[in-house]
Amino acid sequence: MLPQIVEAQPSYFSAISNIFAKDSQESLVVVEDVNNFPNIGEAEPRRVVLAVMTAYSSEAAQTDSTPCIPADFSYNLCKHYEQDGEQNSIASNFLPMGTKVRFPDLYGDKVFVVRDRMNARYGNGRGDIWMPTKAEAKTFGVKRVKMEIFYR
Repeated sequence: MLPQIVEAQPSYFSAISNIFAKDSQESLVVVEDVNNFPNIGEAEPRRVVLAVMTAYSSEAAQTDSTPCIPADFSYNLCKHYEQDGEQNSIASNFLPMGTKVRFPDLYGDKVFVVRDRMNARYGNGRGDIWMPTKAEAKTFGVKRVKMEIFYR
């Protein structure tokens, strides 16, 4: 194919240049209302799956040499639990980091965030809920539950 010759339309460009002129009479005002951003409680899940869920705690035998630091490295599980009582992290291999999920049959409207990964041998369709103690993780056991997925 050969390049084509196109004629420029000066009237079009002059109209655009007036929009960006410094001495324009009108000014553009951008108003951001962060209060109108939808809450996850109001949103519908993008996907609902049945997942096999287990639990884990922050000990080197169940994780690695840095048991309180999940795979996303920006969050300290133990620190947030001690300071704020936060217990809302899960590990999953089939969901992107930062994905928000709910388990309505177990926790109602409580929102969990994917912050960690599991061993590759577990594959897809499984997840691990972080718990502060090994005893709580063992008590949780293995459950097949409905998982509502809200992608970022």
